[in-house]
Amino acid sequence: MLTNGTKVEISSRSIVFTIVLVFSLWILWQIRGLLLLFFVCFMFMESINPTVQALEKAKVSRPLAIILIYLAILAVISFSFAGLIPILVEQTTELIRILPSTLANVNLFGLSAVDISSQFQILQSLPANIAKTAFQLFSNIFSTFVIFVITFYLLIERQKFPKYASDIFGKKGEKKAIGIIERLETRLGSWINAELLLMLIIGLLSYVGYLLLGLKYAVPLALFAGLLEVVPNIGPTVATVFAAIVAYTVSPLTALLTICWGIIIQLFENNFLVPRVMKDTVGLNPLVTIFIIAVGLKIAGVVGAILAIPTYLAIESIVTVISDKN
Repeated sequence: MLTNGTKVEISSRSIVFTIVLVFSLWILWQIRGLLLLFFVCFMFMESINPTVQALEKAKVSRPLAIILIYLAILAVISFSFAGLIPILVEQTTELIRILPSTLANVNLFGLSAVDISSQFQILQSLPANIAKTAFQLFSNIFSTFVIFVITFYLLIERQKFPKYASDIFGKKGEKKAIGIIERLETRLGSWINAELLLMLIIGLLSYVGYLLLGLKYAVPLALFAGLLEVVPNIGPTVATVFAAIVAYTVSPLTALLTICWGIIIQLFENNFLVPRVMKDTVGLNPLVTIFIIAVGLKIAGVVGAILAIPTYLAIESIVTVISDKN
């Protein structure tokens, strides 16, 4: 082809490369659900692996250490849910029953809650979507079983990662591959454990505050606040607004105090909890964090918002190690 007297040639190699690239991207898109599953399992593995290594140092075999940790996790979940489920079901059912009329009656400065929610579609759909996602995640026994099984084998094979890296990338690429794995383990593992601790603390603080304020649905509201902690900055704000709307059924003063309590928790979290618990795990500016979450929300909905930060950490770890010339 001629352009201004200049001949532009496209080699067959470039054409083949483009076709292969497009086809590879299409394949990745088709198996995105499977990739997401393995990414979740990988994060689960990274959160458990330090405890497995600690048990190994105590002369416990790796398979037995993994099984013991699994049993401990299942025991904690079972006992917690055994005590919470009856109260949670009762209060959540009642909350769902009164919520429509509550939203219709809330009127602040001439604006109803329905009018406000219609202006913020993300805030309107986010609680329902997160609740739906969480319910599907924990109620689907088969999916949970698959996650546990895949994570088990990942933990078993974790010690062989250096050998696999050498076989795939050779001696020259082995150092980089191991560096990526170790950085991922540090960043993702620390983030997951810190996030779980934050969720627990925020849930407990919210529960205590809601009880003291006299809210009738303290258990589901506190659980909701704890779950939303997984979406930094945005999640706690949504949880506080939602709790304030419910508190309005008691009195406007209770709603105002609920908002104040949410602000106090946020100040305590941002100025004390996050610096001490997260330390340098994420190290992101709040505005950058919100932008990353918004991108994840736009691309993959609520699941994308939840996985936005760990995905960023994974990409950042890979780029950092590869660009390091040492």
